Amino acid sequence: MAPGPAHRPAPVDRIEWIAAERVGEAADVLAAALADDPGFRHLFPDPRRRGRELRALYRLTLADTLRHGHVLATVQGRAITGVVAVYPPAAYPLTTARWWRLLSPLARLALRTRTHAPGLIRFGDATSAGVPGDAWYVEALGVSPEHQRLGRGRLLMEQVVALVDAAGGLGYLETTKPENVAYYRTLGYEPVREPLPLAPQGPFVHAMARARAAAPCEAARERLVV
Repeated sequence: MAPGPAHRPAPVDRIEWIAAERVGEAADVLAAALADDPGFRHLFPDPRRRGRELRALYRLTLADTLRHGHVLATVQGRAITGVVAVYPPAAYPLTTARWWRLLSPLARLALRTRTHAPGLIRFGDATSAGVPGDAWYVEALGVSPEHQRLGRGRLLMEQVVALVDAAGGLGYLETTKPENVAYYRTLGYEPVREPLPLAPQGPFVHAMARARAAAPCEAARERLVV
């Protein structure tokens, strides 16, 4: 997803915590939002299968994030329009116990992704190795295609930044869209290393971090709307 401009969406959008029963809907939004992401086009090259594989991947990811982190959504009426999943410090990468808990759904995911599974595993290994253990990690951010570039992604990221600042913490994220680097800089994130190639000619994973505040910020807590 290419994040939109800095203005906020229409007032009918509100921010909510995602409940477990809405994981499927949230996964559908992320799959649609990220289907054209350079990283996922590389990892899931068959466009006929990509949406299905991404839905399966994000059902698994969001289920874990709900247990160990935070999943927020912009909502219009009853429809989820955007989703952000963020892990607090020490919650990512997954522990051995959490991997065991996910063993059965991981096996189903491997069957579904089949030929793409090795690349997905390499991508996960490469990115998880770079996540600082003391960082608030944005695992996923996406807005449904028909609602993109209207400020919903920024509205969600402002809540992430408020969480990070309220805790006096370090923020961390990755993107495979070069144009997103400038966008995330407007939220205080800066590149922390050379981009990591997923293949010799790209795409590249751009790792970015938001500096830790000197102390927990009371003003940031006031910016939290959920």
